[in-house]
Amino acid sequence: MCDYMAELKAINTFHITLNKIVENEFKEGYAVIYLDNAATTKPNQDVLDTFLKVNQSLYFNPNSPHHAGIQAEQLLNQAKTQIKDLFEIGNEFDVIFTSGATESNNIVIQGIARKKKLFANEIITSVLEHPSVLEVVRALGEEGFVIKYVNITEDGKIDLTHLESLMTDRVGLITCMHVNNIMGQIQPIAKIAEIISAYPKAHLHVDAVQAVGKTPLIFKGVDSLSLSGHKFNGLKGQGILFVRNRHEVTPIIQGGGQEYGIRSGTVNLPVDISIVKALKSATHNLEQLNTQLSIYNRQIISFLDEFHGVKINSPRDAAPHIINIGFPGVKGEVLVNAFSKHDIMLSTTSACSSKKASLNEVLLAMGIPAIQIEGSIRISLGSNTTDSDIEVFKNKFIEVYKEVKELLR
Repeated sequence: MCDYMAELKAINTFHITLNKIVENEFKEGYAVIYLDNAATTKPNQDVLDTFLKVNQSLYFNPNSPHHAGIQAEQLLNQAKTQIKDLFEIGNEFDVIFTSGATESNNIVIQGIARKKKLFANEIITSVLEHPSVLEVVRALGEEGFVIKYVNITEDGKIDLTHLESLMTDRVGLITCMHVNNIMGQIQPIAKIAEIISAYPKAHLHVDAVQAVGKTPLIFKGVDSLSLSGHKFNGLKGQGILFVRNRHEVTPIIQGGGQEYGIRSGTVNLPVDISIVKALKSATHNLEQLNTQLSIYNRQIISFLDEFHGVKINSPRDAAPHIINIGFPGVKGEVLVNAFSKHDIMLSTTSACSSKKASLNEVLLAMGIPAIQIEGSIRISLGSNTTDSDIEVFKNKFIEVYKEVKELLR
């Protein structure tokens, strides 16, 4: 009885907290300026509507043999065809639905590496990668794979000359992020693919999570590519893995053989259908959004250049939606909290690594001083960012700057 009462009390506390948050969100005069879009984005209404509609009317299992299951399977296949049409890739790639880029990266990196271990056990990556790539690669290193880290240039890009020197006939996998989630650098994927093309055993995997809707995706010369729906106004728990040759991938999840046997488990049809809505919006509005975010980017950087001691960490040719700035002498966590008190939501680094105590490897690789890294924060814009958001940010920035300027070094 005591356990039951404690559980009931916990549930009640949860609902009270949730109600307070919702009430605060819609309270008159209360507005959050959300500048953490690289961490996650607000779902589009049509994505939510589609998710709900499919749940209500087509909740059937696509692997069931009855008429309703066959209908669900047809809808699933139509979704995959629409995605291929969006990127004009025809049947060059298979589309595999996952729960997000972390799963997609794990599936393909582990699956490719283990398939090729006996004849191509070398893996090339860089410290620029997301933890869902780096941690997998490090774990494979403990299994006996040879891990090579390619050098990074001062502007945070892959050193192509060094990459070429690392290539051998024993390299089975190269993994590279398209747009960096911390600094916004756009990697030269086409040139990387060209170098790798001379080595037929080598598989090129691209983590394109931050690229969707911000810069055109590159499929030529790429063997696999991962996306995550919540980064482009879709839902959390939505992911896509594109694979050119699925027979190269050893499954790391065993089960009923769904998704070509690569990702077993009951297909989440409502999630998989609704991600198409988000993708359509992101790809169709790419040029318009890129133009608008570039304007905001220039406005913010021009504004920040006026403040003594504030450093722009991001390269000037980075993707427009990410701006990393440094306050040498001030802790990044202190800055995030200070902005939060003014209802400005931004972050220190990646949401997946912002609570770790170590210095960010991306900034270290670029030769940025440790004191500047410790005081770095990331502003990330999105499709819902407005002119008003930028103006409010500027006004609140002045107040935060006044609070911390004595600490700047």
